[in-house]
Amino acid sequence: MPELFDNPGEASIALNSGLEELERLRAFIDGFCGREGLPDETRYHLSVALEELVVNAIKHGACQPTKDAIRLSMWMEGGEVRMTLCDTGVPFDPLQAPPPDLTQKLAYRPIGGLGIHLVRCLIPGIRYERRDGRNRLYLTKPARQDSAFIGQKEN
Repeated sequence: MPELFDNPGEASIALNSGLEELERLRAFIDGFCGREGLPDETRYHLSVALEELVVNAIKHGACQPTKDAIRLSMWMEGGEVRMTLCDTGVPFDPLQAPPPDLTQKLAYRPIGGLGIHLVRCLIPGIRYERRDGRNRLYLTKPARQDSAFIGQKEN
């Protein structure tokens, strides 16, 4: 799996817009977390959240061109994992998606929105911008944390 290193300590990967790339994404995240000595819980949270975001870009983003349509960069800074996730898909700010009504019975809820809700619960720092024809998410997660964070208030 080729990794790109733009800055010392930064690991990056370019993915094509296809679900077959998920295995490479998982291996990349596992490799980064292993090199940085991150706990299994943090590794799991990063894997779930980043996979959800990448799957959304692939399934709903209509990325063009499809080759190298998604790019993920990860690095450590001040006890936090910092990430930039870019894609060539249609403009979409996941922070504008309304939170799901979890009090409503499952059969009556509209389809969609739970994945974004999960990402918001797992990654406490998220910022979006559209620049140079790309969606850009800037993500921040403490490298080590108390698992009580899960399920707390969204950003």
